[in-house]
Amino acid sequence: MAKQLGVGDEAVSGLKDPARHPFPPDQKAALLFADAMTNGPGQVPDPVYTELRAHFSEAQVVEIATVVGLFNYFNRFNNALHVEVTLMDPGVLLRRVEEAAATAATPSERFDRVAGILKEGRRYLRVDVGRGTHLPAEASGAGGAGRGAGALTVPIAVKGKVAGWISVESERAIAADDEERSLLSRVAEILAAGMA
Repeated sequence: MAKQLGVGDEAVSGLKDPARHPFPPDQKAALLFADAMTNGPGQVPDPVYTELRAHFSEAQVVEIATVVGLFNYFNRFNNALHVEVTLMDPGVLLRRVEEAAATAATPSERFDRVAGILKEGRRYLRVDVGRGTHLPAEASGAGGAGRGAGALTVPIAVKGKVAGWISVESERAIAADDEERSLLSRVAEILAAGMA
């Protein structure tokens, strides 16, 4: 989830041992407090609480504890009921797609990065992003010929002409899902801007 919100790889690695990672002091104090609340036997140790209070007001400490407590609750609830991880927020996904498209060195790299973000963020079984003037043969029809309601193909149009496509397949029924189609159409627009 941290990566989805733009946290870098180095900082994500640092979450495993916040005491040794060069986080700013206030962030380090909050992370150590969250660890103590999550993994500790109960009460947070005095030194951890004292360090947190050195950086945050009482109201902020209460807010931090509330957020940590709620996420601990959600994790335990979801784990107990075997709830699947939720889909990436569409706004976060689009921001990541825009960043990937803007920083990719080649069109091929851009397509590969965007396909990876879509697969990770929407839990698709398959993601194909390609260039060409014709949609893939299996993409005819709402869900793709013979592929059912879990498949969806959206064209990438440049100056009114098909220049590529995004084709996905999911265990979920997405072919008639307006929200899913709208999201993939927005991704296609981002890719089209880089192809124009």
